[in-house]
Amino acid sequence: MYRNNKFDSRLKPSQLHYFSWLNSIAPCFPVHASKLRLLSSPSQFYDTLCEKFLNAKNRVSIASLYIGTGQLEQKMLTLIKQNMSSKKKLKLNVLLDYQRGTRGVLNSQTMFEVFLNEFPEQSNITLFQTPRLQGAWSKALPARYNELIGLQHMKLYIADDAVLLSGANCSNDYFQQRQDRYIVIEDLDLANFYCDLIDEVSKYSNKCVKGRILYSKAQERKNIVKELNVNVTKLIEKWKNIQQKKMTNNKNANCIEFAEADTWIFPLIQMGEFNITQDEQATHGILTSAPKGSYIRLATGYFNLTDKYANTLLKDCKANISLLMAHPNANGFLGAAGPAGGIPYAYSLLARKFWEQVEQHNQVSRVRMLEYERSGWTFHAKGLWYYPPGSGVPWATVIGSANLGERSVRRDLEAQAAIFTTSTDLQERLHEECTMLHQYSSDCSSELKRRGIPVWVKATVRLFRTYF
Repeated sequence: MYRNNKFDSRLKPSQLHYFSWLNSIAPCFPVHASKLRLLSSPSQFYDTLCEKFLNAKNRVSIASLYIGTGQLEQKMLTLIKQNMSSKKKLKLNVLLDYQRGTRGVLNSQTMFEVFLNEFPEQSNITLFQTPRLQGAWSKALPARYNELIGLQHMKLYIADDAVLLSGANCSNDYFQQRQDRYIVIEDLDLANFYCDLIDEVSKYSNKCVKGRILYSKAQERKNIVKELNVNVTKLIEKWKNIQQKKMTNNKNANCIEFAEADTWIFPLIQMGEFNITQDEQATHGILTSAPKGSYIRLATGYFNLTDKYANTLLKDCKANISLLMAHPNANGFLGAAGPAGGIPYAYSLLARKFWEQVEQHNQVSRVRMLEYERSGWTFHAKGLWYYPPGSGVPWATVIGSANLGERSVRRDLEAQAAIFTTSTDLQERLHEECTMLHQYSSDCSSELKRRGIPVWVKATVRLFRTYF
């Protein structure tokens, strides 16, 4: 994944020995490291969203699980409304999850009513509903629990040419004391790619109009799965071809951005329901291709590794590994009413079972398990950082919405990006980000063995592991 401490951006994709497998999976967007900005805190995330949305000139495009209904969220939407009032060409495109976005009387859908009333020609608000919940399923399960079946989970916040990629939702907790990861990338092509993706999913979503929802045409699940798979695959291939042609024509003066690039971004989409598995393929590839002596630091807000990821880490990965997850006290479900209150214990149980596998495979010296605990805070960060052998800083990261778990791989719509860089400045900034997240971590392998797990949680995990 590295070569003589320098990646040659002038080579054709087919000649990129260390990245050739990734070029076959996703389009590559070369940029200069100065176009990437890492954010460190929820408040910085919120302030950046407000600034970008207020100053956008042509488009604001959002994909998120939901938009909260608190004062901070209302202020943010007011800034968008203010901007749209003065710029009649500014378009607002919002994609949320139907189940989560319509929960309760005051919800994400009602928050956007003002836009549909005042700016109907400028606004497009859609709510994605997994095809698994069509028909009887949509009525058989109560609100909140029907969200277990599958969600629109991508977190993309786009203003003109800037993409803010994160795992955070737009709600009060995520703006104050819920730690996540956030990166702002200024690149027209990448912004266009993600906008195209949002547009494509929106075609298969319910559309909000004044005072009501226009439900998408009912189809058999297999037909929806086939159609969306074909269209998203075509979108990915279209952008792969666009970027590869630009790279091939790199000698042309118009392609100066390729000649000056020191950072390469590969957007990764995971839609297991629709047989789109870019993120799973790329993550598995990074874990298996990392050479001995390298170091991979992983993070997830919800620890529920798929069997494939677990087996890869234990049997096929040569790198040293650390896994950072939320301590039960930093889990967003802590104290939740009903069965949801047992979710933090469920993740602890899954972590304990994985650590038992680590011991059984004699991998204790190579694998560490850590928990994030910070008074008053919850932990929702996810992704990985790749440190080559002998390097004290990461040369690559994966960032976005996926949690390395069963839901992310099988059920939800996820958007990630794999980022490789030879910029020493960006490498240092990635290391600072990673170090900051680990500042509140401690080894938990011994604690996991002692932690009490309610009997009913043990039974539930066996039956419903793939749902959380």
